[in-house]
Amino acid sequence: MNHLLSIIEPIIQWGITPKLPIKNKELVLKKSLISLYQEYLALEGDVGEDEKEYPEPPDFNFEKISNTLRSNFPELGFYQMILDPFEMTKPDNGLGDANDDLSDIIKDLMEVQWRFQNTSEIDAIWYFEFIMRNHSERHVVNLLKTLKDLEEQS
Repeated sequence: MNHLLSIIEPIIQWGITPKLPIKNKELVLKKSLISLYQEYLALEGDVGEDEKEYPEPPDFNFEKISNTLRSNFPELGFYQMILDPFEMTKPDNGLGDANDDLSDIIKDLMEVQWRFQNTSEIDAIWYFEFIMRNHSERHVVNLLKTLKDLEEQS
C-alpha cells in the first residue's frame, strides 16, 4: 500500500510545512484530493481489521495544522452550502470552512500515516477506509467543490 502513502504524504505537507514553494497550489491540491478519493473508492469489500492491540496515536495539533494551511492557502475560508440538498421548496443554507475541511483531512491522514509507521498495514488501511467513510469523505467533496468555485471566481 505504498501507493496510498505516496498520495497521503504530499497532502500532509500542506499542513506541516509553511509557505510551500509550489506553483499552481490549488490545482496540485485538487489532483491530490482526487487521487485520495480514487484510492478510497478502489477499496473493495471488507478491508479487514487487525485485532492486535496497539498504542494510541499522538494527538496531532489541529490548530497548528490550520495555521500552516493558512500560509499555503490564504484564500481557503468560509463558504455557503445547502444543508439539505433534497429540500426543493425552501432549502436551509449553512456555513462551511474550507480551511477546517482541509485541516480535518490532514489530521485524519496523519493518523493513517502514523498507523502505517507504528502499527500494521492492515490497521492503517482499515483506519483509512473507516475515517474516509465516516468523516473525511464529506470534507473531500466539499473542498473539491470549493476549489472549483474559487477557480471560477478568478
